[in-house]
Amino acid sequence: MPRRSADAHLSAASLPLTTLDIGLWEEDVDADRVRADEVMARMFGLSGAAVTEGISRAHLLSIFHPEDVARDPERRRSVREEGGLFVWEHRILPAPGVVRWVLARGHYERDVDGGMRGRGIVIDVTDSRTDSRIDGPAHFLAAFETSGSVLERIADNAIEACDLIRSLDADKAARLRLLVDALLHELGRQLAASLHEDAARPAISRGSKVH
Repeated sequence: MPRRSADAHLSAASLPLTTLDIGLWEEDVDADRVRADEVMARMFGLSGAAVTEGISRAHLLSIFHPEDVARDPERRRSVREEGGLFVWEHRILPAPGVVRWVLARGHYERDVDGGMRGRGIVIDVTDSRTDSRIDGPAHFLAAFETSGSVLERIADNAIEACDLIRSLDADKAARLRLLVDALLHELGRQLAASLHEDAARPAISRGSKVH
C-alpha cells in the first residue's frame, strides 16, 4: 500500500479554529513536518500558512525556551522514536521579550505504513503561572508515568470527541467545539498542576522525573 502523503494525513479542514488558547498539532516524524491549527500558530508567533504547510521540528524548537529544550532530550527523543504518550510543560518565546508557558500533551505511534506520527494539543497555561497557582521549572512526563491517570483518559476521550465533531455540519460542530474546548482547557490546567504536585513528592521509584 502506498504511503499517504503528509498533506493527505493532515489538512487545514482537519484542524478547526477554537476560541480558547488550545491548539492542535500533528507531526510526521519521518518527513520532519509539524502541522498545526491557527490557534497554535498565534500562540507560537507563526503564520497560519506556515503551520498549514508544515514547519521543521528544528524551526519549532527554535521558539522554545533554550533552557527547557536542554532538559531531558533523551526521553523526548525516545517518545518520538519508539512511541508513547507525553505531557510537557515548558516556556515558549513567540516574540522578542515575550515568554509564555504552555502545556503540550500528545501521543506518538506508527501508522498503517509504519511511519511514526504524533498528534495532540497545546494549551497556554501562562495565567496559572502568573497568578501564583503554579510555580517551578519545566517538566516532562513520558508514557509510563501518565497514561494510567484519570485526567489522561479524559483527555484521550476529549481529543477523540474533537475528531468526531469534524464530521458534523458547521453549526453543530461550532457549538459542540466550544464545550469540548472548555473541557480541554480545564484539563490542561489540572494536568499542569498535577506535574507540580508530583514533583513535590519524594521521587521513590520514579527517578526519571524532571526537576
